[in-house]
Amino acid sequence: MRIGPACTRPRILICALAWILIASTNLVSPGSAAEPAASSPAAPSKESFNLILPFKDLTVGQGQDATMDAEVVNRTKDPVEISLTIEGVPAGWDVNFNSRYPSFPVRSVMVQGGDQNSNKSTTLELKAKVPENTKPGAYAIKITAKDLRGSTQYVETISYRVSSKKIETGGIKVSSQYPVLSTGSGQTLKFTVDLKNETNKALPTSLVAQTPPGWNVRFKPQYGDQQISSIQLKENGSETLSVEVDTPFNAEAKEFPVTIQARAGAFEASTSIKVSLKGSQDLKMGSLAGTLNAALTAGNKTPIDFVVGNAGTAPVRNLGFVTKKPGDKWSVEFKPDKIDALAPGEVRQIKMEVLAPDRTIAGDYMMTLTANSADVTKSVEFRVTVSTPTIWGWLGFAIVGLVVLGLAIVFFRLGRR
Repeated sequence: MRIGPACTRPRILICALAWILIASTNLVSPGSAAEPAASSPAAPSKESFNLILPFKDLTVGQGQDATMDAEVVNRTKDPVEISLTIEGVPAGWDVNFNSRYPSFPVRSVMVQGGDQNSNKSTTLELKAKVPENTKPGAYAIKITAKDLRGSTQYVETISYRVSSKKIETGGIKVSSQYPVLSTGSGQTLKFTVDLKNETNKALPTSLVAQTPPGWNVRFKPQYGDQQISSIQLKENGSETLSVEVDTPFNAEAKEFPVTIQARAGAFEASTSIKVSLKGSQDLKMGSLAGTLNAALTAGNKTPIDFVVGNAGTAPVRNLGFVTKKPGDKWSVEFKPDKIDALAPGEVRQIKMEVLAPDRTIAGDYMMTLTANSADVTKSVEFRVTVSTPTIWGWLGFAIVGLVVLGLAIVFFRLGRR
């Protein structure tokens, strides 16, 4: 009876110790196994690039633009060329990837290579212009980006929820208190444009202008003469700029739109100002031969042809002619004596009939010819060479001869005495 219990107790003790040892081994093993796994380096990505589109579901109003930055990241050391395809664009919509500055449509992009610590990326703009007549609803557009030399490809779908109400987007605003100004062709106009930052952060804002060909626009601070192309807008702040518009001298008389555009990252705003040109009148006068002189005989009415033309961009109306004559007894008549309207680029021939008095001394005389209207005046000088009639010449010689003969007779008689 004593031998049984004595043998059983050591066995129970040994089993208990063995169980404790096994349990402690199991508790330590997971920790020791997890430690090498945590320190082992992650496997390198097999993707050559990433396409990052921050927004996949947008709400936009009818007639509004929806713009987001699209980032293309190169995950390799070598340059990667990625093609960009847009599918499912609704009729009338304008959806494009654009370069940042300047903005041009883009269908592929080359991203420079980097290393594991600094991947290179290129940021594009994905801009969707929604027409005013678009029916409210959801519209899905498919974006595909593909490595032209590799197998990496991204396919994304962006949903545009079109609302009948305009969406307040914040960002920046551009406005002008006096959006229409008038002047003559070839002159400079100064507009005042207000910029407003409606965000809670400072925005570096670039400025561009879209003008007709041959025009020039300068941006300046409201109180300053330095020319600028960008400005830093403070958070929830505003700035007033002076916009100088140079108009060409040969611009026709009509109204021209000029678009002022401000861009700050994904924010973009624009306003339209208008230049109303009255045109310009530029009179030209001369003779058909290209000279400003004529010859005439005293006592005879002599026709002199000259031309008048409008080299400006606006018509000249009610054009009349006057002359400053060498003497009161001279006579000058114009045919026609008045032109109701001389269109831009039009040339008209005028006949001027000049009569010098009979006893005008032969020689050169200056005569000023002036064409004037309510808007423009032009004067030129004609040199007129006057000669005497032939009969008066012979009569003059005869008189001189008689005088000489008379003097000769007088001297002869006095000499004999």
